[in-house]
Amino acid sequence: MNLQLDSKIESINGVGPKMALKLNRLGIDKIVDLFYFFPRKYSDYTDITKIADIPEVLRERQDNVLTIKGTLLGIANKRTRRRGFTVTEGVLADDSGSLKVVWFNQPYLGKMFKAGSRLVLNGRVNFDSFSNSYVIESPTRANQPKIQPIYPEISGISSFYISKLFEHAKPLMDQIEEYLPREILVKNKLPGIREAILNIHLPKNSDLLDKARERLAFDELFFISLKSVLAKAKIEKETAPSIKTDINSLREIIGQLPFALTSDQRKAVWQIIKDIEKNVPMNRLLNGDVGSGKTLVAALAAFSVGERGLKTIFMAPTEILANQHCQTFATLFGENEVGIMTASKKSIPSEAKYIIGTHALIQKGISFEDVGLVIVDEQHRFGVKQRAALSNVGCSQKMHPHFLSMTATPIPRTLHLALFGDLDVSVIVEKPANRKEIITRFVGNYHRDKAYDFIKKQIESGRQAFVICPLIEESGELSVKGEIKSLNSKLFTLNLLEEERKSVKAEYEKLQKIFPDYSIAMLHGKMKAKEKDEIMTRFSENKVKILVSTSVVEVGVDIPNASVMIIEDADRFGLAQIHQFRGRVGRGEHQSYCFLFSNSKNERTISRLENLEKVSDGFKLAEIDLETRGPGAIFGLEQSGLLDLKMASISDRILIEKATESAKEVASEVDKYPLLKKKLGQFLINKHLE
Repeated sequence: MNLQLDSKIESINGVGPKMALKLNRLGIDKIVDLFYFFPRKYSDYTDITKIADIPEVLRERQDNVLTIKGTLLGIANKRTRRRGFTVTEGVLADDSGSLKVVWFNQPYLGKMFKAGSRLVLNGRVNFDSFSNSYVIESPTRANQPKIQPIYPEISGISSFYISKLFEHAKPLMDQIEEYLPREILVKNKLPGIREAILNIHLPKNSDLLDKARERLAFDELFFISLKSVLAKAKIEKETAPSIKTDINSLREIIGQLPFALTSDQRKAVWQIIKDIEKNVPMNRLLNGDVGSGKTLVAALAAFSVGERGLKTIFMAPTEILANQHCQTFATLFGENEVGIMTASKKSIPSEAKYIIGTHALIQKGISFEDVGLVIVDEQHRFGVKQRAALSNVGCSQKMHPHFLSMTATPIPRTLHLALFGDLDVSVIVEKPANRKEIITRFVGNYHRDKAYDFIKKQIESGRQAFVICPLIEESGELSVKGEIKSLNSKLFTLNLLEEERKSVKAEYEKLQKIFPDYSIAMLHGKMKAKEKDEIMTRFSENKVKILVSTSVVEVGVDIPNASVMIIEDADRFGLAQIHQFRGRVGRGEHQSYCFLFSNSKNERTISRLENLEKVSDGFKLAEIDLETRGPGAIFGLEQSGLLDLKMASISDRILIEKATESAKEVASEVDKYPLLKKKLGQFLINKHLE
């Protein structure tokens, strides 16, 4: 059969219909998919340690995983008292000494290996005080020094099987065409795509593996950057209304505020009004820390537009947030100038300049005239089609509204470059002078009763409390998956025992017994939107004293009367996410508190959480998250699709800057490179980039 890259995976000899279905589950539908199905890690059998050097090497290493090459002097199976349990023991020797080898519950190894077998073993080496010698436990093995790729596995599809498939498909690599311009490869000292793919699957040494990783990571970052650069270039060809701000009117309304703007707010307002003066559509991200006053900045921008006779459309992700924004705008500008459109409410006065709503704003048949500005709150929570639909609300073929998106998620500069290159960015870090610092404490479980007593006193003084849990129910609507090596050395997925984790439903029932005199409600993502809004309305009206919730309260909810936040299993969340949670309190005049609980005994985990006691700057916390846990800890689990990069690290500032610079250089001439344009199209489809 004449195989092609686009041939179905079952075209390879030995891949039947059942195996093809399993491979499809891994994302391998065509042969080309196999080339881009990258190993998740590698076992390095090339860095050989002499047995006599083990003590010295272990003193210098952070881990105790070593590779030993030698001859097997003997091997035998031993039965333990535990029924059906076998220990296989052997002795491996090189020219410097000998080492005990132990495998658990793999009796077939006693028959597979004989005295005199040459082995390369990789595993944890520990000192056994009982025998007064070193032992390598449950090692993996190879027949020669090499770097062995380890692929993601599912039942019936092993890493070894994927390696064999790649060997069968390898001759088709000649069909892979280079899509990056030669000048980019030369400038950035990158290998060709065929060489990179070959060395990511069959690396001959660690240097070639590192270069292959760099090339494939560069590609991912390059295409993200190129998408952003092209999007920005397209926007700059469009026409928008040039809106000259009446500075005196703006100063007058600012002067009527009961507080002074922070310098960050003033700077952001100035950047926006300078943008909307241009006849090119503004495309700006307003990235403000929790409680920094983003909504007021957006309102002042909308005021500038409204003073020139144009409308502002403001879309929020939930009905309760839309209602909050509506109330803010009505307080500033008067009820007759503010309209609202949600699933349950539509009220738009004829003279309304500011129309606030949810997805209802982009329903089929809905249109608005004379729109000068579109604002999207928590922009990362909307899909690209939704944002595009809103941007087109009220725009004629000749004129597009200006676009302002907002987020309270602190985004480090590295992430700005990598993910939001088409947006100009305004950052608000400063908090208004009247905001009190939220007192945050990492609390041991032995102080739990004291925390409950504290909540009781706060409620008795008129306050309210949040309790945040990572799970919906004990059966595990959200589970933590980890990999352990079982006794037979196969990898298994372990769902952590959920009874050790706090769930909303169980905590709700427990707190009802602890606080029988107070109204308690629970909130989670599986509830219908109407039900969630009703609960939040009752909470905002102080009809609910304690709200037990999952992360659905992370962003935007404004309850000035709430003064206590308890976060259960805090180790399950990123620092940036916890910072969002605690931002739900401290929004009124009352001193507020955030208590972090965790059963973790890990010193690094505890140290990470203790940062929240000392750091109140969300951007600093996001930087810590980015360095220690990756971007998922900043955006939360729902953002995993946006950041689903196989090779690139969003923390690699140098490579991001190289990729961004290269994307800018090639963007104006992209039509000269048809293979590059084709690959960009495939990348955008596969990544669902926002």
